[in-house]
Amino acid sequence: MISLNAKDRRGILFALLGFSLFSIGDIFIKLLADDGFEPAEIAFYQSLFFLPYLILLSPWIGGIRASLRTEKLWLHILRALLGFCIFLLNINAFQKLGLSLSYTLIFAAPFFATIMSALFLKDRVHTHRWTAVITGFAGVLIVLQPWQAEIKMAAIGLIISALLISITHLIARKIGEDEPLMAFSLFSTVIGVYVFGILTFWDGAARIPQGSEWFYMAMIPTFHVGGALLTSRAFSMTETALVAPFHYVQLLWGTAFGILIFSTVPDIWTGIGALIIVFSGIYLIHREHVRHKFNTTGVTSHGGFDQE
Repeated sequence: MISLNAKDRRGILFALLGFSLFSIGDIFIKLLADDGFEPAEIAFYQSLFFLPYLILLSPWIGGIRASLRTEKLWLHILRALLGFCIFLLNINAFQKLGLSLSYTLIFAAPFFATIMSALFLKDRVHTHRWTAVITGFAGVLIVLQPWQAEIKMAAIGLIISALLISITHLIARKIGEDEPLMAFSLFSTVIGVYVFGILTFWDGAARIPQGSEWFYMAMIPTFHVGGALLTSRAFSMTETALVAPFHYVQLLWGTAFGILIFSTVPDIWTGIGALIIVFSGIYLIHREHVRHKFNTTGVTSHGGFDQE
């Protein structure tokens, strides 16, 4: 039995709360999408409401001036552009497929990341992790059921989203840990307001939120910022391999919210595929922790999982 000290328990609690807040924020995204808002419109207002949070937190996450002095601007811009595509694909899927199925397919990202890291970063991936990757993709196939019916375009979009997520992880690694944390959010947010603003208002037919819709728009970045702060704290205070598996609590919330709020019940194939993806992902995290711990014995006691 694993013995957990008070710090580990707090880290797990922060992770559970943080990932849960992300899921609550996604509820408002789906509510707005179901109400007829276009993905670009939701993305614009989310970026707009996120800016005040970013400015408020800037002294603690690196500062604006330090971020603007970056020598890797083009990498930040590339990462931001990919992030825009991911956000649009995910919103479309939340609306058309529901939260549970969407989360299930998005969690294919670590499997893509392992392949990408082996191809482009020349990371050594041994049998255990390749087995987890293959098993994980088998779970994806079970969810998609290509032998039963035509695959929905929104589902294909999520697979593309998972691939793009893995690429953004590689770009983040290329940018490096010395870059201010503020830079990773600043450029994405500012460019997001500009790009999504053009997509929203270029034809003069943009939908302006009314009444409670403004509240929904504001709640998305509020819960997502809270989730980011809590999960960052969890990973900084606790061994990564201990808290990373709790990311999959989002799948449980997605299923619960889908049933209770949106009356969407996942089918048996989605359930089976989700279980395979989750256990494969947890095993991948475990093997990455084992590899990292072996490579850094005597240097650090804190394992790292970069979703490679």
